[in-house]
Parts: sequence; C-alpha cells; structure tokens
Amino acid sequence: MGRWLERKEDWLKNENWQGNNNNKSKGAGRPENTSDDYAVKFIPLKCPKCGSKRVRWYVSHPPIRYHRCKACGHNFKSIEDET
Repeated sequence: MGRWLERKEDWLKNENWQGNNNNKSKGAGRPENTSDDYAVKFIPLKCPKCGSKRVRWYVSHPPIRYHRCKACGHNFKSIEDET
C-alpha cells in the first residue's frame, strides 16, 4: 500500500501551478480569449438513407469528413462549411 506524499510548494518548479497567473509574460497555459466568435457551428447530422441521428465519423481529411450510420451501416461524407 502506498503512502500519501505531502505536496511541496515548488514540486514542479513552476510558479503558475496554483493558478497564480499574475505574470502573463511567460505564456504558461491557455491564451486568454477575447473574441466573440470563439465557437464553431454544430449542425446535427442525419443519415441520408434512413434519417437516423446515430451517425459517427470515421475519417476526417478537412474539409471532408466521412461518416457511417450506426442504424443501417450506410457510409456518406460531409463537407465543412468555410463560413
């Protein structure tokens, strides 16, 4: 059985490990997002053959994505919109 190790203040030798983000010049972590359009449009797919929403993609070569219907097994592709 293992024993609990006490975490020390500088165990990763990283000043930002507790969210201490006062110094933004180092660039640690995810950059801050100030944009209003920080999302992509999601359009739920339906199988063109049976109309089922149980669709999964199996290959993605942007802007083309290949899908397979889990209900009927029909394969089809979709093209990502640039707008």
